[in-house]
Amino acid sequence: MLPQELLLPSRTLTGPNTILRLLPEAAAFGKTGLLVHGRSLEKSGMLEKILEHTPPAFFITTHAHAGNEPTTADIDALRRLLQNTRPDWIAAVGGGSVLDLAKAAAALLDSSLPTADHLAGAPIPGSRLPLLLAPTTAGTGSEATVVAVMTDPARDLKASIRHPSIMPRVVILDPALLASCPPSVVAASGLDAFVQAVEAHTSRHATDFTRLFSGLASQRIAASLSPVFHGDFSRAAELLEGSYLAGIALSHARLGLVHGLAHPLGCRYHAAHGLVCALCFPAVLHFNRDISRAPLQSLTELLGNDPETLTRGWLAEFSLPNIFSGQPLPARDAIIRETLASGSTKANPRDVTAGDVEAVLGEIFA
Repeated sequence: MLPQELLLPSRTLTGPNTILRLLPEAAAFGKTGLLVHGRSLEKSGMLEKILEHTPPAFFITTHAHAGNEPTTADIDALRRLLQNTRPDWIAAVGGGSVLDLAKAAAALLDSSLPTADHLAGAPIPGSRLPLLLAPTTAGTGSEATVVAVMTDPARDLKASIRHPSIMPRVVILDPALLASCPPSVVAASGLDAFVQAVEAHTSRHATDFTRLFSGLASQRIAASLSPVFHGDFSRAAELLEGSYLAGIALSHARLGLVHGLAHPLGCRYHAAHGLVCALCFPAVLHFNRDISRAPLQSLTELLGNDPETLTRGWLAEFSLPNIFSGQPLPARDAIIRETLASGSTKANPRDVTAGDVEAVLGEIFA
């Protein structure tokens, strides 16, 4: 029933305007903190509102992430800032990239090695800083995982590090934070969350416990993604909760071949991660279908529709074309190698060979 190790956020706060409790909640960990955020938080005026609720005698340093997936250099820069300021805690308010940036920097704070070395396999020392996370997109589920994703441009590599110490102490799910998301971000992040939920449901490490969360996540995302894309933010809490539940599921069950492919493809073609996942999803479902028939059938009954049909429908509804169709694949060997090395691919319900990856790529790029 249960995973071998169960690790969840210590506290999760939900509801409108709960983000204003971020700094008062941080008071439990000390008076000196670092707040990492995305540019949109500043533009929307929400950063100012959060800082207006700073408790007395607090000292807060803010750090704005420039955008896009964090690079090893971004993480090294934030590590230096943490070493200079020595905060009692670190908070992050933003999309998955902002959350991953904060998690990775916290995990590697006490390392003498550059971040790229840890991405290449050097041991992760772990975080001694309490983490407080608030997502502003409903997609990665990073607020509920022990994973931090990053890119190393020098090696044209996108991968992740994992450590139990980066499970947050406080998570805030405030649907008001999604209101500033443009439809394109809602679509890409929501597709990522849905594919994560399905992959966690069919993973070879899935348990009854994780399938409870991935099933609920799939239902809530499927019911709310289209309305939120079209501007009905009354469903934002539902979408945000679905992404969070998918994060809990994948943190314990891992994912599958879709995400094994999505990292090397996204890194080389500079496409939104959720879009890449959605474009890889049908081909991988076909590859896995015989061995995943039972969990996919249970999801289909929960959703009232096949996950592949839903995903293809969203791609059409959101006017998202197949950016890979007919494109050249010059880094084929490297993409196959990185896909096979991925922990996500190793969790795929069906064993994957180099020939299998090549065949799936052929279908995606047809």
